[in-house]
Parts: sequence; C-alpha cells; structure tokens
Amino acid sequence: MARFDLNLLAALNALLSDRNVTRAAERLNVTQPTMSGMLQRLRYQFNDQLLIRNGREMELTPFATSLVEPVRQALFGVEQLIHAEPVFDPTTSTREFTLMASDYCTSIFLSLVVKEISEAAPGVRLSILPINAPVKRMISGELDLCITADDLSLLGNDDGGDKLHSERLFSDEFVCVVANDHPATEQTSLDELLGYPHVSVQMIGTVNTIEIASLRQRLPMFKPNFTVPDFSMVASMVAGSKLVGVIQSRLAEVAARTLPVRTFPAPFDMATLHETMFWHSRHMHDPAHTWLRGKLRTVAETWSSGTPIRYASPASPNQEKSLKPNLQAVR
Repeated sequence: MARFDLNLLAALNALLSDRNVTRAAERLNVTQPTMSGMLQRLRYQFNDQLLIRNGREMELTPFATSLVEPVRQALFGVEQLIHAEPVFDPTTSTREFTLMASDYCTSIFLSLVVKEISEAAPGVRLSILPINAPVKRMISGELDLCITADDLSLLGNDDGGDKLHSERLFSDEFVCVVANDHPATEQTSLDELLGYPHVSVQMIGTVNTIEIASLRQRLPMFKPNFTVPDFSMVASMVAGSKLVGVIQSRLAEVAARTLPVRTFPAPFDMATLHETMFWHSRHMHDPAHTWLRGKLRTVAETWSSGTPIRYASPASPNQEKSLKPNLQAVR
C-alpha cells in the first residue's frame, strides 16, 4: 500500500459515514468535485472502490465497512492529540464539551451546572443535545457524556454499552399531572384514569419512557392519545383540559408555579428515575473530562443533601439558546 496521506482521513470518515459524495462534501465544507477527487485518491490508496452504486443509493464495499470503526477511532485519536492537556486549568481552558440530556434534565439540573461552570470556567463551552442515539454517538466520539435513565434498554439499541462507564447523579419519582379542575384524584383507579385522554413523551431515538414501559407491562397494547417530544410540554398540554400526563415530580413542582395544574401519585407502579451520567472509557483519565464529571457530581450531591437550590423554570428552545454564549442547547 502507498504511503497514506493523513489529509484524506477526514474525507474518508465523511464518505464512510454519509455514503454520499455530496453530503460528505457539505460536512467538510468543500465542493463536490473536490470530494470526488478525494474519493478517487482513496480508491487508489486502498485498491478498492469503497463506495459502489446500488440503484439510486451508494453503499459501502465489504472492505469499506471494515474501515468504519477504525477510521472513526483514528480520527478521534488525532483530535484528542491536538487538544491534549497534561493538566486541565478550568480558569483558562476553552475546551468544548458535547452533552446529551432530556429537556427535564437540562432545565432542572444542567441549568444549575451551567451556573457553576460559568463562574469556575468562563472559557469552557457546553453544547447540549436532546437524547438521540447516545450510545452510538459516545462510541463514535461525537458525544462526551450523556445523562439519562440508568436503563439503557429504554434507548433501543444499546450495543456497545459495555464500553461505557456510568455514575448515578440523582433520582426522582414520576407523578400524574392534571388540570386543577380535573375530576381525577389520588383515589382514582388505573382503569378510571385510562378512561381520560392521555398525553405522553416520545423522544427521538428512544423506544419508551419509564411511564410507557410500566403501563405496557400491564396493558401491552396501550397507546397514548397524544405524544410530545419534551417532558416540559406535558403540563402545558393538560392545563385547562381533561388530559392526563405523567412527569417527574421536580418538573411538576416547577410547572405548578406558573400553570393551573396539580399532581397526585400514579395508581400503578413505576420504577424510580435514576438520572445517570454515561461516558466512554476513552475519557476515563482525561483531566478535562474528569473535571466535568466532578462538577456534575458536586452539584448532584449538593442537591441530594437537601441544600436549597433554586430550580430553573422550563425554558423554551429559544430561551435555552440565550442562557449564555458558552452554552448551546440544540433541540
């Protein structure tokens, strides 16, 4: 094999990921003819077509398929080398972290973390994404850390979870939320409750919430009448209606301050929500990543100890984006 041109590594990764010359060119911000030329050079380099046409689509050759993970790891290793810091100084660092969390975790917990980081590390940046294929993206190196329920099976495909480390941060319980004038109460049976229209959360890239998984253990065919992408939308939906929703108690407490809603215990068993941070083993000894995990742990411990903390009200997407220039919340 001829000596490999490392300048082609990013192009190879884009082509293997997108399986499309035009999209790969857009990813790297180059022209389509330039990317086509890079593909030709890569084909010569490996003596393999890499991408072949199948109808209107392009598909990877068997050899190209075998390159997907090694190329991702190689590119990630180069990026880690470029940004390596033998000692992490939060007061001067400009490191950017990409996190994934639900809107519930972002508004109730990460808003507190952001305040801590903005004071201790003014140059550090956080990009917070909604839950979507976190295991795959942690393995590929796209994601530094994910905070979600400790049951990865709720996310669907958890292949590769054995490469992840985890640590529980805090817990919460689910409660029913209804309008103040709704006839349902804590004495209402499950059958009676299901007689009312139900609104539930369906996040992109997940299979079930704890609520839906619990209900389907009893009623396998259960389907909510309405679904929304965020937990913070449920209280707004039930206010002034006959809808019934189920959300986390801390979020319900915040919602009840501004909306005409009330809560009561659900008439069926649901697992406790244990919000847990997950990260790939490659970050285990990274000083910057260790510092970030420490910040998350400290805020969670303060919260759990009963020290009063002012909760942030659930923010709209536009509000979240304007919290601070160093914080980017993508919805």
